[in-house]
Amino acid sequence: MASTPDGAGPGQHSARPAAVPTASLTRAALSRRHALRALSGLGLGAAGLTLPACSFTKGQKTITPISVGKKPAPGRDINIEMYSLWGSTTGQGLVDLAAAYEAKQDKVGVRITYGGATSSGGYEQDKLFTAIAGNQPPDIAQLVPVQTSQWENLGIMTDLTDWIEADGIKSSDFLGPAWHDMNVNGRIYQMQWDADPNFPFFYNKVLFEKSGLDPDKPPTTIDEITEYSKKILRKSGGRVTKIGIVPWDQYGMSNSVFTWGWAFGGSFYDDKTGAITPDNEYVVKALEWICNFAKSVGGASNVSISPPGLTLHPISGGNLGMSGLVTTNYTDIVKAKPTNVKLGSALWPYQKPGNDKPGAGAWIGGWAAFIPKGSKHPKEAYDFLKWFSATPEGTNLAYKGAGFPPAYVHSPALKALKADKNLRPYYDVLYSTDHSRPAMPVGSFYATQIDEHAAKALFGQTTPLQAMRTVKENTEKEFARFKKQVKQ
Repeated sequence: MASTPDGAGPGQHSARPAAVPTASLTRAALSRRHALRALSGLGLGAAGLTLPACSFTKGQKTITPISVGKKPAPGRDINIEMYSLWGSTTGQGLVDLAAAYEAKQDKVGVRITYGGATSSGGYEQDKLFTAIAGNQPPDIAQLVPVQTSQWENLGIMTDLTDWIEADGIKSSDFLGPAWHDMNVNGRIYQMQWDADPNFPFFYNKVLFEKSGLDPDKPPTTIDEITEYSKKILRKSGGRVTKIGIVPWDQYGMSNSVFTWGWAFGGSFYDDKTGAITPDNEYVVKALEWICNFAKSVGGASNVSISPPGLTLHPISGGNLGMSGLVTTNYTDIVKAKPTNVKLGSALWPYQKPGNDKPGAGAWIGGWAAFIPKGSKHPKEAYDFLKWFSATPEGTNLAYKGAGFPPAYVHSPALKALKADKNLRPYYDVLYSTDHSRPAMPVGSFYATQIDEHAAKALFGQTTPLQAMRTVKENTEKEFARFKKQVKQ
């Protein structure tokens, strides 16, 4: 992959376009009306931005109510402001990152303001949208990559393309799914500085051996998952007490459907045509497999396994054979060292004929940063944004402090992740998948629909095919509504 030229140092600027002027009530500029709608129900507020995030950190929870911020360094010519969603260790990591940037130059100071989030996944950012609607936006703000198309359509994001091209930053400098999500119609509106790997496939070698399975032979296909699960399954009084996997509970129903759908070879959205395809043959097959698995154990509500503590994932109890794990859960289990659990890892199993390679079910999430329209110092904001998103030094410091692995492939942080024997499975995911959540303006609504209707199929209230057809119909209607209201 091509290396990225550093260009001018932090705080100094190579040939880049002038600041984008703020216009009033046009699609290309901030619209107070649209921003307020985003808060009041255009599929962007409480109903539309609640898709759970699966954040990668090195054993730290990422969203806390504890405010962490900083004032800009004194004596600077220009001060920029960045909203942060994080408190605790992660929030302090961003504060330290801003201080390191300030130490590299003496022109620009960075204020970190705790932006807060009104949902555990950070999708609802009332403080940010209130600031945007009041024409007082920060210079840099955070978003989940799947929101990019939605927020660009609202006209609240600054186009970064000319700056990025002037700096020689290319698609080969970023992980494929991240670069894909940075773009809307060939223009770049955000820089993804965090790539969450969702998910490595973990299995309990102790339970495998007790069940007569080879502890050094994880399943490579979904058929093998089914086969292994039959050997692990145990019941007591009609209740399931040991189970191979809980396929409908890979961090929520929509995350489960996305993961298994891709593992089967399905597709959820066509970027070129705009087709919304939850009723794709292989997505439906994936949901059918989930539902049939539930029936085979007596129903989803018949599973009675629990972790030894509220903070640990159920696999830590020794009664669950296989699962995807985000890093917080995995590292907590490693630290707890339960005697009946020894975790092995593999790439996510696949299923023919739709797929033929391990890892196809995995996908990349994460966090990105953008410059809101109306920023008072967009050039300076871009320089800081580029430094912590697309330079070896900045991305490495972001990883060390905030604990998030970068999407920038030339970062020393990825080498550190690869060398870490505990976290290596997450590195493998980053380089084995081409997927991220559907990058469309109503992507969060889409996922919420999958949550609702796939759950109905799981409990026998509808068929998998009908569930996915309903998801398609409702999401198409919401997409049409979104486009109509944004044009008004």
